[in-house]
Amino acid sequence: MNPDYELKDGVLRAFKELDSDYDVAFDCACSELVTSPQEKLSIDLSRINHITSTYIGLMAAAFFQAQANGKTISVIARGSVLNTLRLAGFANFMSLTDSQRLKAVK
Repeated sequence: MNPDYELKDGVLRAFKELDSDYDVAFDCACSELVTSPQEKLSIDLSRINHITSTYIGLMAAAFFQAQANGKTISVIARGSVLNTLRLAGFANFMSLTDSQRLKAVK
């Protein structure tokens, strides 16, 4: 997998800002996530600070593909990325977790 992303145990982690026009590697990573054997999947965006609508669309598409296969996808994010996902309506159809709260709990 691309060093900007890691897929392990049903969790896709992004290590670079999702602010370019389009990234084939992220699209491929989402496809690999959806086809992974786990039923509860997650996209971890806790290491990034920016996301564009292109990536929001790719994540929404991955969510609905997963749902069609009986799987769920949740997202872990923080700050402006989490707020952007909330404004995009993601909280209406998937679980959003604030990574800052996770750190406080651990």
